Amino acid sequence: MNIRRHTLRAFLCLCSIAPSALGQQEEIVQLKAELAAIRTSLDSLRSLLRPQSFGNDPVELLEERLEQRLSQLEQKITAISSSTAPIVFNPRTTAFINMAARVDSRSVLDEEGATEISNRPFLRGLELDFRAAVDPYAEAVAIVALENEAGEGYAIEPEEVYGLIKRIPILESAPGGVKMKLGRFRAPFGVNNKLHLHDMPWVTRPLIVSKYLGTEHGDFFESGYNPVGLDMDFFLPSVIPGVTLEMNADIVGGGALGLARSSTSRPGFLGHITASRDWQNEHLLVAGLSGYTESGRDAPRLVGADVLYRWVPSERRASNSLVIGAEIFQGRTNLFDSSGSVTRSTVTGWYGYLQYQLSYAWYVGARYDWVEEPEAPSTVTRALSLYASYYTTEFLRIRAGIERRHSALPDPASLTTALFEVNFVFGSHPTEPYWVNR
Repeated sequence: MNIRRHTLRAFLCLCSIAPSALGQQEEIVQLKAELAAIRTSLDSLRSLLRPQSFGNDPVELLEERLEQRLSQLEQKITAISSSTAPIVFNPRTTAFINMAARVDSRSVLDEEGATEISNRPFLRGLELDFRAAVDPYAEAVAIVALENEAGEGYAIEPEEVYGLIKRIPILESAPGGVKMKLGRFRAPFGVNNKLHLHDMPWVTRPLIVSKYLGTEHGDFFESGYNPVGLDMDFFLPSVIPGVTLEMNADIVGGGALGLARSSTSRPGFLGHITASRDWQNEHLLVAGLSGYTESGRDAPRLVGADVLYRWVPSERRASNSLVIGAEIFQGRTNLFDSSGSVTRSTVTGWYGYLQYQLSYAWYVGARYDWVEEPEAPSTVTRALSLYASYYTTEFLRIRAGIERRHSALPDPASLTTALFEVNFVFGSHPTEPYWVNR
């Protein structure tokens, strides 16, 4: 008779309940009752095995009862596992609803100059995020977006659809610790481009992201660069004690960058390196460098640098934090005149921001944009934004702000806009954005 063997079997049965009996409350209650009975029997058995009360017949009787109940428990667990297998293997699903409204001091057209977007509410988008483990070697992610076409209808877009290969079956590991992402994804160029619309701390995209990386309808709507290709993510050996180095190396389809003036079959090459340092789990400093290029003399080029500092006091982690960051891009693009001749031009833009967490739910901040227009490099657009965010939980995010923009472009030369945004999240627990601390 080995009591440890029975105790281990009961423990393993308990561990197998959690993933298999999800949503089966009655079965779980029954199983807990069975386990409680087993524990009672084990306690009785231990008391009988004491020298002063040892007896073969009572022990054999209790052992028989214990074996019967363990057998019944295993049968119930098997039945629950069979009935809930389809639920277990369904992908983890999250839905994001982004609504925004704007009130403008003058008439505003979208980026293409075809639709007026001023003084209107918008359902800017609905994103469905599906994630699941394919097998021990890979995971799959599909983020399908219903995006607003500047109030002229909606378009269904595969925002991100890729497979993540964590290790190679032949090698049973990731060579050099490399994780490979294959498909369509938001490119790791800087910081903001990797964020989805509902995860930003502001209502609008930074101007350098919408104007240099790409947009269809302007910074008020979804913008950024999400090519199709291969992303390799890996850590580099640390050359400075305490500093973590991470690198992304991408091969993507060319011609999709915002600065590109024509589509091409040539591949594009993108790289991003990040250095981060943490002090006492309160101060975090992250700095990065990005670069993009295509083959050919007339191909677009883009380089960037980003920096982020976050302070979270250890004694008030949930109620106070400070985030300061900036990004700067410089790119080369081609301008075509009426005769068809090409002029290469260099443009530069940057933005900086500051955000302070007042309490568990309230955040306030500011952002300043300065960008040279790709279509007119000598023309500069500036914008100052102030905002306040109310973050009840990770499932409801409310934001209000005001933006003052000035540009040498005639439309709009100057503009003041009041902005309001609400994000609803439902489904499985989402990943909180970097600017939120819980």
